[in-house]
Amino acid sequence: DTEVEVVTKMLSCGTPLLGSREFCCENPDCSHHRLIHQSCKGRGCPVCGKKTTDLWIATMMARLPDTPCQHGTFTMPDTLWPLFEANRWLLGTLFSLAADNLLYS
Repeated sequence: DTEVEVVTKMLSCGTPLLGSREFCCENPDCSHHRLIHQSCKGRGCPVCGKKTTDLWIATMMARLPDTPCQHGTFTMPDTLWPLFEANRWLLGTLFSLAADNLLYS
């Protein structure tokens, strides 16, 4: 049922089915008005979802270092895995060290 609701809202996006708002000129001598249809604000919508996606991409681009690589894999010798299996709390340190290696290299 959720999928049907999402698709129905997406197909209704920007139409009177989701409601409308009327904006009128504040000048009493002007009869100009504009009717704006509501959006669905759904992530799957090609219009509403694109706005959210573009904002997320801009935020991530500002946070990530400017590099030619988009993906990196850090590995460690098999002999160290028992140490991390016995001390799971060290895994957080491992990820921090990998990030530091990227930032300071």
